Amino acid sequence: MLDNLDAQTIYPENGLYLDYISNQGTAASFFSHPPLGYAAALAARREVDYPREEICNLLETYNVCLQADPVALENIAALRQRSVFCVIGGQQAGFLGGPVYTLYKIITTIRLAELLERELHVKVVPLFWLASDDHDFTEINRGYLLKQDGEVGAVSFAWEERGRPISDLPLTEDVLHSYQTYFDTLPASPNCSSVKKLFAPQPKENYCAWHARIWLRLFSNRGLVLVDPSVLRSPASTFFRTVLEEQEAIQQHLREAATSLSDAGYEPALSPDRAGRLFTLDSDGRRVRVKAPFDHLPEVMKHPERYSADVALRPLLSDTLLPSVASVLGPGEIAYHAMLKPLYRLFRLPQPVLFPRKSYTVLAQKEADLIARYGTSVAAILSRTFNAKQALHELAPKELKSRFSTARETTVQAFVPLRALLGEIDPSLEKRWEKARTSSLHNINRLENRAIRAELAKRGLGAWELQQVCNALLPRGRPQERVFPLPYFINRYGPEFVDRLFSMGRVDDFSHHVITLEGQNG
Repeated sequence: MLDNLDAQTIYPENGLYLDYISNQGTAASFFSHPPLGYAAALAARREVDYPREEICNLLETYNVCLQADPVALENIAALRQRSVFCVIGGQQAGFLGGPVYTLYKIITTIRLAELLERELHVKVVPLFWLASDDHDFTEINRGYLLKQDGEVGAVSFAWEERGRPISDLPLTEDVLHSYQTYFDTLPASPNCSSVKKLFAPQPKENYCAWHARIWLRLFSNRGLVLVDPSVLRSPASTFFRTVLEEQEAIQQHLREAATSLSDAGYEPALSPDRAGRLFTLDSDGRRVRVKAPFDHLPEVMKHPERYSADVALRPLLSDTLLPSVASVLGPGEIAYHAMLKPLYRLFRLPQPVLFPRKSYTVLAQKEADLIARYGTSVAAILSRTFNAKQALHELAPKELKSRFSTARETTVQAFVPLRALLGEIDPSLEKRWEKARTSSLHNINRLENRAIRAELAKRGLGAWELQQVCNALLPRGRPQERVFPLPYFINRYGPEFVDRLFSMGRVDDFSHHVITLEGQNG
């Protein structure tokens, strides 16, 4: 079953994103195209010369090494033609695939490519950019799950070389131990052994290759092509040189964009003083920002493999090399892309359509039934204002609550005449009076809570049962899609979970979707 919620429910803090997808306010002015403006984006791309042969040779070698399906390799061959374009999404290589929104982003990319083929009458290839040059280790080193007891648990690993690009991360004993621990901790289900096998590391591969192979195994038969920035460094040398030469202009454009966003009532997502810079490697192989741009001009042309783009420059690098009609992005990414329109003009590049990825909350039918039984809704829980104890209190018999309300009022009234009397006897006793009154009311409240719990227990209702459902839908107080990885969902809902998502909601519907499925564990 599929229900739609307003995106405001799940992303209340991201005003620019909400205005962008609903065409409200001035949000659209910060982008070259609206979310569905792909016809104009395609027309702009037809005028650009891309290094197709060189890029496709590199992509072919990389994807063949990962044993990509022939359908993906055919798509790479097609990209050599000037009449073929692409849709691209991207993400870091998070542990076990990272939060499941990575999956949603890939599926959106594939579905959008199919939609654009039908609507624009051109061949469109889906690409996924695996951000292996990222060095933010704390974003990729842990996986969460809902344990057998209903609590949210975490499994993580360490790396002594943190600060280096993730592409340097081997499959250490700690990584392998965390992989084993995660599946040992998952609640038992008929799917546990098969999903563990699907995500199993292979000998002699590193961390990024492990994740690239997983995504290709799942999606290359649907034509998905994997892109690793490390294999594109050589053709990126001219782009890197331009960044170094235009560093001052880049910073100025970002500052102006930040000011314009602030004036429009939006919070700039990037620091204009830090963003828009290249990274290079220090003597220990750690990723550091380039501080003296012109000093690096000779080196960047000789050794482009030592350089990489930051979060602001990565989209421009991608769009310099690849004929992307649209980029599939999450709400936070769209917020920082709102600062990049002036940089596209500076680099004389057409900005693609920034297309919102699909967004889901998934729950089991038994959880949906339980939510209804408690008289609440998924929307209420996702609103972050929901309180399980308060919801239970609302279910208590009115007569019971009325009796305790009367008891509190009677107690307050009984204490009133004592205050003046005690003050006359000894003024210091007034503090004792207040303490006794507060203690009495506290004990009545405690007794009421116990009475309500006992009464509801007779009907099979309890706070912990409801809290478990809240943990499943809003783990750690965050949207489910930003916490649990794909193995958690396949373990719960079976191997067909991924394929079912391809038919869940129109790809161009930017609502948040609530999916109710039959769970297969516990």
